[in-house]
Amino acid sequence: MSKYKQLTGRALAVLLVGLIAAPLYAQLPQQLRDYPLARFQTSGDLVAPFFDGWIDNGDGSVTMVFGFMNRNTGELVDIPLGPNNYIRPTQFDGVQPTHFPIYDRGGLTGIRERGAFAVTVPAGMAGTEIVWTLSHAGHSYSVPGRAVSVAYEMSSARRALGSFNPTIRFTQGGPESTDREGIKGPTVTASVGTPVTLSAFVQDRGDRGQYDVDNLYQVGTEWILHQGPSIPEFDNAAMTGRAREEAAGEGAMISSDDWTEASTQATFMAPGDYVIRLRADNWAAPDSKMDNQCCWSNAYLPVTVTP
Repeated sequence: MSKYKQLTGRALAVLLVGLIAAPLYAQLPQQLRDYPLARFQTSGDLVAPFFDGWIDNGDGSVTMVFGFMNRNTGELVDIPLGPNNYIRPTQFDGVQPTHFPIYDRGGLTGIRERGAFAVTVPAGMAGTEIVWTLSHAGHSYSVPGRAVSVAYEMSSARRALGSFNPTIRFTQGGPESTDREGIKGPTVTASVGTPVTLSAFVQDRGDRGQYDVDNLYQVGTEWILHQGPSIPEFDNAAMTGRAREEAAGEGAMISSDDWTEASTQATFMAPGDYVIRLRADNWAAPDSKMDNQCCWSNAYLPVTVTP
């Protein structure tokens, strides 16, 4: 059979499936149309919490990592902390995002945001379920974080090439973040409509299991609204590690003493308290990419905006 006939046959099959599926979908009861595998909507669709996995910290405590999925194709969703956005037990509540952007990164998991935050459960509570609940547009979903299944167990240990989380500091010589839970930086003050500089220092740690590495990789960064009453305007919110490599020029070398400053100008349109998340990644390394859970760290910067 010719390639033309094969392609024509496949296209016809896809068309027939679509013609059959649409009437069948219309015949489904409303409650079945709302299942997660239903067709995407521009707005009014669900925002779902996800449990991404857990990490054994070696001291009896465990870190549980969470993300989310906004199924809307056109609606940026904000769910304030409270009855529609909460974590139980309550001692872990308050660190989750309230802003849920739209993502379209391609692939099966391309609309998900993974590793948006994490909580560490003390050794005496390691068997406790950490349950995150989100309710939006008539949909309500809860996801339990459990440190039981090896399928969900992750590691922050040294690995080959680029899969060791990069480091974030808000001040030189200050506390460091090398994981999803991250650190909280000093509060920045700003006023409505006036740009303010948000900055941090990032570094690829370069300590890779069983490999001697002469050169470190440039770190990618992105500033993301985590919590707050309105979406700020960011100037150059994201820069990839490869873009930094190109800017540095061919043959540029990075040592373990070098730190890259990542900064953005943020303009806030409404007063209130905000939290901005900085994600630093080493996706420029050969075995590291966005689809991997291994390869980025979070840090969080509180911002207080006055009228």
